[in-house]
Amino acid sequence: MKRYFKKLSTAAIALFFTSSAFAAWQEIGQNEQAIVLVDTATLKLEGDKAQIMSMLSFKKTGKDPKTGEFVNSIVGLNEYDCSTVMYRPLEVKMFPSRDGKDIKVPPTVVQKPYVFEALLTPDSTFEPIENGSWPAGVFNVACRSK
Repeated sequence: MKRYFKKLSTAAIALFFTSSAFAAWQEIGQNEQAIVLVDTATLKLEGDKAQIMSMLSFKKTGKDPKTGEFVNSIVGLNEYDCSTVMYRPLEVKMFPSRDGKDIKVPPTVVQKPYVFEALLTPDSTFEPIENGSWPAGVFNVACRSK
């Protein structure tokens, strides 16, 4: 009986971590330019600070000013100061697809290497959040439990 319970406990723990890893993006708002989504499974709270992954899925294709590559979504890890209503980007990555993923091509096609690498900004400064902006919507999700 102990062996059965141990296996069941291990399976439950594995299932919990697997479901967290495959959390779906949740839409929290949109405007004429982009849809704003968050992954609440990535929410991490520590004191007055909250970190969460968010995505901007653009309605019209843009271009990366550095590489000239087409950009349809941006995924970022941002940190929010819930006590001062400010945020800062910690990591940002641009994607050619609208769902924050790299585009898959058939194996018979030579895949173009996208130059989109994650931009790490751990030393960025906190910026004020304007009402009605996408960071305001993400702030409300990240800091609502404080």
